[in-house]
Amino acid sequence: MKRTKNSPDKQERFVPNIENFKTSLGYEGLKMKESSEKQSIASLKRKYAR
Repeated sequence: MKRTKNSPDKQERFVPNIENFKTSLGYEGLKMKESSEKQSIASLKRKYAR
């Protein structure tokens, strides 16, 4: 079967550039928490473990 450009097999997810995202938040009067920036997966799992 022939593949087309719109084939749903491999869809790309949009991931914004973090610097552009921060700038956009700044225009809206918001900002990211400093503690949420460079956290590892393991530390996030510990933080949000139930």
